[in-house]
Amino acid sequence: MRYFLELSFNGKYFSGWQIQKHQISIQETIEKCLSLILRKTIPIVGASRTDSGVNALQMFAHFDYFRVLKKKTFLKKINFILPSYILIKNLISVKPKANARFDVISRHYQYRLNIYKGPFSSNYFNFPFLNLNFGLIKKAVFLLKRIEDFRSFGKDINCFNKCKLYSLTWKIRKRVIYIDIIANRFLRNMVRRIIGVCLYIGIRKINLLEFFLYVKSKTRLLDCPSVPAKGLYLVRIIYPKNIFNF
Repeated sequence: MRYFLELSFNGKYFSGWQIQKHQISIQETIEKCLSLILRKTIPIVGASRTDSGVNALQMFAHFDYFRVLKKKTFLKKINFILPSYILIKNLISVKPKANARFDVISRHYQYRLNIYKGPFSSNYFNFPFLNLNFGLIKKAVFLLKRIEDFRSFGKDINCFNKCKLYSLTWKIRKRVIYIDIIANRFLRNMVRRIIGVCLYIGIRKINLLEFFLYVKSKTRLLDCPSVPAKGLYLVRIIYPKNIFNF
């Protein structure tokens, strides 16, 4: 049988989702705990390979097991032995060929940006520029939503780079800027680099003509850094309903 795990995690304490040598990853931590309670080596496949420091309010992973699992008992056992930085919120029975990574319809990330100092400033990225020009950022977003080739925003410009950007919005609430970005898929580092470029446009370090030429040329803008991982949250993942055993 195949199961989906719905989970959340604090990425501050891990080197990212994917297993790496000499580093503590979220995937490896969950696999060890799963294998312990099920008494069998259990590999998992995650919906997204988040970078070191990236957080998740909702994440999914799938695994296979030869027996029917009782959700309440399973959740109690797995959360008892997992570190407090990871929480398994649900166990969902799915169709045998359902895939947590490749069946995703959309992924929703949110970036949280402080523009003032405060007691919780260390949780997010601090950006002390109060004169952000949101009119310029809005024009940059207009251009971004009309392209499909995002190789300029990924770490590997030679990888498969076609993405469909559904939404990119900027909102200010209680001294924090919330940047929500939804797409069918993301390249490695793509979200943080898009936000970094938009911020540079907003403080007029890059003009819109330079941005247009940058996107058109499909090359990297070397003097524009991506924003730090600690302000990034994976918020929601959408799947087609027909993969679930309801």
